[in-house]
Amino acid sequence: MSTRDRTPMITIPELPDVDIRRVAALPEHLAGAVPVNGFVEATADRLLVRMPGIGRFLAEEGRRLLIAGEAGASDADLDYFAVRTPLAGLIHQRGELPLHAACLMPPGGKAAVAISGASGAGKSTLAAMLLARGWRFVADEVVRVTLHAEGRPLAWPGTPAVALWPDAIRMLGITPAELPSVRPQHGRVLHQAIPMSGPVALGHVVLLDLHRAGDTDVLSGVDRLETLAAEVFRPRQVRAMGRQAAHMAMMTRLAAQLQVWRVGVAHRPSPDELCDRLAARVAEAGR
Repeated sequence: MSTRDRTPMITIPELPDVDIRRVAALPEHLAGAVPVNGFVEATADRLLVRMPGIGRFLAEEGRRLLIAGEAGASDADLDYFAVRTPLAGLIHQRGELPLHAACLMPPGGKAAVAISGASGAGKSTLAAMLLARGWRFVADEVVRVTLHAEGRPLAWPGTPAVALWPDAIRMLGITPAELPSVRPQHGRVLHQAIPMSGPVALGHVVLLDLHRAGDTDVLSGVDRLETLAAEVFRPRQVRAMGRQAAHMAMMTRLAAQLQVWRVGVAHRPSPDELCDRLAARVAEAGR
């Protein structure tokens, strides 16, 4: 990775054999591209992201991430967007999986837990509480998942900061004003985390379900595969790249190795209750 100015909180995680660098300019469109949405388009091996007022990002062949900032765009803004949709595009291009989750390792555990769910389900608050209980941080927002040579899922360290809402920060005994904001007027703040030194085994994907009450379901078969597929970061990129077959093969292999379970949070359990339920379920699974 080339050396460049960056904030101390948001950094782009290291990826093997990937060139991440600034360039003076990037194209407005890609020849023959398929639109993903109004800001993103893709070909089989290129993904272009345009963020008005911020810059453009080009992920190529799973090996390059080029960043062209607009005048006045800060390094913090460029890094904030780079580690989301563009990073997910790189991961998809590499035939790997970007999970939309917060990933942590339980104390003394053998495998990490990826916590997913819709906005407002309580992922960030739960992550903050688990960190306070001695869990180790792996990644947040975009979790890069690969398969070991023996077929075991691995989760890779991500940006060493957790984006948390002020109420979650207060639970850690920290005043929100003491921490930098994710972006101006965004609402969330960045809590520095100590990253893992390398990839860790991934054993569980936990969905916080806002539409169910307090039951915990261990999923199997099609339910497990569909739930895992729903928690992929930017899944529409896959179709635009024409990678559906390879993506489904990867998903199927992961679903066979992971425990996927759903925790009902429609009754808005307290963070302590959620932590206790999660810890008990992980201990029961013996992973």
